[in-house]
Amino acid sequence: MSKIVGYQIGKLDIPLKRPFITSIRTSQNLRGLLCRVELDSGVFGLGESAENVKLTGENRDEMYRFMKDFFDEHLNEEIEDTLLSLQGFTNHVAARYGMEAAILDALAKMDGMEISDELSLSLPTRRLENDTTVSVLDSKQTILETKRILKKGYHHIKYKVVAGKDEVERIIQLENLIPDDVAIRIDPNQSWTYQETLDAIKEFDKSTLQIEFIEQPVKVLMYDAMKKISLKTTIPIIADESIFSLENAKRVITYGYGTAINIKLIKCGGPLEAIEIATFAQRHGVDCLFGCTTEANVALTMAAYLSAGLSNVKYIDLDGLDYIADSPFTGGITDDHGQIVIPKQKSGLGIGLSELKMNNYISD
Repeated sequence: MSKIVGYQIGKLDIPLKRPFITSIRTSQNLRGLLCRVELDSGVFGLGESAENVKLTGENRDEMYRFMKDFFDEHLNEEIEDTLLSLQGFTNHVAARYGMEAAILDALAKMDGMEISDELSLSLPTRRLENDTTVSVLDSKQTILETKRILKKGYHHIKYKVVAGKDEVERIIQLENLIPDDVAIRIDPNQSWTYQETLDAIKEFDKSTLQIEFIEQPVKVLMYDAMKKISLKTTIPIIADESIFSLENAKRVITYGYGTAINIKLIKCGGPLEAIEIATFAQRHGVDCLFGCTTEANVALTMAAYLSAGLSNVKYIDLDGLDYIADSPFTGGITDDHGQIVIPKQKSGLGIGLSELKMNNYISD
């Protein structure tokens, strides 16, 4: 049995190449925490927790305090007990997912196993079709950003939208620009009404655009509306902010409050709960989208392994590397012309820290 004998928590501040703008928030940089745990065997693991107050309600200071208090209390106990204690918290999801990832990374290194093997996941491929996101922009900027993305080779583009007929027209204007082999995804982030959603779907159906899905068009608590919309269109309707836990997923899937679900590590608190959610969805024939918030190499690499190893993850939305300007990390996934590549690792996530860049992006 192994034990955690030490830990370090660093504050991550990484600039973005361009602002990330949705109906809910605007981000100019990545703020988060880097968690490093050390086992009694001498190996260490890394985990990353992003701050997204609008999504989880946790700011970075709160996340830091939870991490510190938890590790102080659970140092030198059997690691299986530590994981069980961590999973016992139903809140603090933003802090927990980095902590759990760090522990699992360390265990995989100790066992000499790649993280996928540690989690009993087989990878049928290490190259995944990814998307990237176009923020809420004006019409001219939307066209310019779409051209940039197409030039990079993406075949899936996600558009953040807000309420209003002009927003639908902003997307429809792209039908002569986007090739037939490129699918687009629409994410209102709860900003549409039931009727606005139906009206938008009607306009999309008249266009030549390949609409892959619409993500959480209405407010989280509008369950009946989500179900009615799902029954009125062939476009998949994905439940996002309504799903944080396995219990949330069971409710949405059981009652048909959407046709597919979005899994994010920051929402469910870590890889172990994410696997349970995807497994439940698979048993009920429901597809999953694996998404992210503004994240860097550690969190995105863990998410990529899960996306590749869970057979019902049909859609991948792990576009953090297309947004961050730089990072202090070495190794992990790479972004190759619209595809994520997972390199073969000897053990763990295969991510290290650059001594030259650490002081630029990590502080105590």
